[in-house]
Amino acid sequence: MKVEHAKPKVGSIVSIDRGDFLSGRHAGEIQRLLVERSALVFPGMHLTDEEQLQFARTIGEVHLVGGDKELQNISMDPEINPVADYTRGAFYWHIDGANDPVPAKATMLSARVLPAANEGGGTSVANTYAAYADLPAARKQALEGICVRHALEASQRYINPAPALAELKRWQSYPVQTHPLVWHHRHGQASLLLGNTCHYVEDMDIAEGNLLLCELMEWSTQGQYVFTHDWREGDFLIFDNTGTMHRAEPYPLDSKRLMRRTTLVGEEPVTAAA
Repeated sequence: MKVEHAKPKVGSIVSIDRGDFLSGRHAGEIQRLLVERSALVFPGMHLTDEEQLQFARTIGEVHLVGGDKELQNISMDPEINPVADYTRGAFYWHIDGANDPVPAKATMLSARVLPAANEGGGTSVANTYAAYADLPAARKQALEGICVRHALEASQRYINPAPALAELKRWQSYPVQTHPLVWHHRHGQASLLLGNTCHYVEDMDIAEGNLLLCELMEWSTQGQYVFTHDWREGDFLIFDNTGTMHRAEPYPLDSKRLMRRTTLVGEEPVTAAA
């Protein structure tokens, strides 16, 4: 297995023997590298659905979408993706499963249909481990104990800032979750838990809380913390969902872009400092 770092603090390109990749021979190394680098690209793998799932099971438990689907179409075409309207939130920084008690461990994508030339559609990953690590010590201390409410309503307002009453009630029918702003992981590192699901900062004036979230989002998405992968046919991407944010770079809603996504079940609840 050969690893080439795309940027100093985030993103790596991995060349690997196909048999070793599918067998799990390097599963432990890949998982360690994933925490260290946040996003790993395996170029030109051309994985089938079965092969994508075979690899996924070497590093975790596959999350069932809708209770029975191991893979999900990521497309803006409602005929291919029945929740295409909801998927438009992917254009904004987020983590998968932020509204769950235990967010997803990792997310992986295979490129099946590429957008047309010059349409955009890359995938960006921001390393919130590195962003937190680079904060001044006093700032880190000030963030301890702060909790944020996450809700579908917050992410959907990016798409539709003036919903009808029925739509707002539908958004509010989904589960909400409170998480510490700083996630202290069992492997010893800490990350910022941010994204478009952040509804408000608990026990803080709304305006003050919004300023805090904006400040940290701006800090965490500086170029040094962000890796953008511009897709080529057959590419495979995996990112650590617990210490990153991600988003799709803009592309037309009528684009034929299609990704096949597999998500790994979360293994670690969000915990504050002991």
